Amino acid sequence: MANYLLSYDLNGPKPSHQEMDEFLQKLVANRGRVLETVWWVDYSGTAAQLRDRVKTILGDEDLLLVIEAKSAAWTKLLVTGDSLKSAWAAAA
Repeated sequence: MANYLLSYDLNGPKPSHQEMDEFLQKLVANRGRVLETVWWVDYSGTAAQLRDRVKTILGDEDLLLVIEAKSAAWTKLLVTGDSLKSAWAAAA
């Protein structure tokens, strides 16, 4: 598994933020919201494969960025620091 940062901007009527939350919950078991529209996810595929999976719910006007993250540093996040540290350690 690898850690990815996934960031999106929803610019159309669908999906809603709640629909994105539910989609990511079904897509990956180990994930957490880092910032309002930024998530870290533990995903077994490549960044391109993750992008392609998430694109299936997005509209043409929505934006998406997927980055494989090898290391990280932070101050305050929406997800608990301990759960993020555990995910990084497991992927190392």
